[in-house]
Amino acid sequence: MLAGCGGSDDEGSVSQDVPRVALMHVGTDHVPPSWPSLKDRLEELGWTDGRNVELIWRNLEPEAAEVEAQTFVRQRVDVIVAYEDTSIAAAQDATAGMQEPIPIVFLHPSDPVRDGLVASLSRPDRNLTGVYGPRDVVAKQLELYQLLVPDLRRVLTLIDPSDPATERLLPQYRAAAAQLPRPLQLELRRASNADDLRRIFGSLRSGEVDGAFLLSPSLRLNHSALTIRLATRARLPVQAHRKEWVEQGALYSYGIDLDPIGRAGARYVDSILEGTPPADLPVEEIPETEFAINLATAARLGIKVPQDMIIRADKVYR
Repeated sequence: MLAGCGGSDDEGSVSQDVPRVALMHVGTDHVPPSWPSLKDRLEELGWTDGRNVELIWRNLEPEAAEVEAQTFVRQRVDVIVAYEDTSIAAAQDATAGMQEPIPIVFLHPSDPVRDGLVASLSRPDRNLTGVYGPRDVVAKQLELYQLLVPDLRRVLTLIDPSDPATERLLPQYRAAAAQLPRPLQLELRRASNADDLRRIFGSLRSGEVDGAFLLSPSLRLNHSALTIRLATRARLPVQAHRKEWVEQGALYSYGIDLDPIGRAGARYVDSILEGTPPADLPVEEIPETEFAINLATAARLGIKVPQDMIIRADKVYR
């Protein structure tokens, strides 16, 4: 259930008199680029894992986040770094009843204020602070999809009814699809796990849809790798939310670059370890987005990507 990737294990490889930073992420099919970039930046700031700090990295299935956060609280770690919404919520809940709550640095949440993580971006006023970037960019993703695939008409749209973000994103998505120069027909299918996704792709008839779209964040976070494999077998393009998935076969991505998020997050960990309360550290927004294309995927699917889109892309995989 727990998949470690670098960092120390539960027993620890250094003396317990050094500060311990626990890092947790839900989504075992990948490691977010914001983890190695945070670790590298911490070392630049003077914190070396195994020497003067202990970094405890946990990559988790969704159902394990709550238990792991409670374990970190029992161990009285010095800081919890929580990646994405599920881990952040688990860490927030686990520290809520503490007389002196463990500081939490959150990285790339959906919306820190709307989701109740901080009172305001400038004055968090709680034990949580951190870094975020734009995530709900479905309108732009759809616009790029149609520009890349001129024949796109019917889109298999995968939604997770158990993900609270689905209810918020679906109206935006429908409105964006209706406002395109060539309105898209959305074929909605509900999926909450890997078996659901396999069933949906396995039931598709030839020519039934022209592309696939992962709408719910839970599906993008936990099942991007599987969806790319299933879409490849079905000879369908699929979008992604970051460039690393494009490198693995998605047609394109539009979203935040997680590397600078991690580097910025390291500054928060450094400040907290040096004694600054998280309530005194304003939340930072990194608004930059990236657009990536995989031309090898396009060629395999018989898609001729317009030259102006190739020029427009920040990253092109060939």
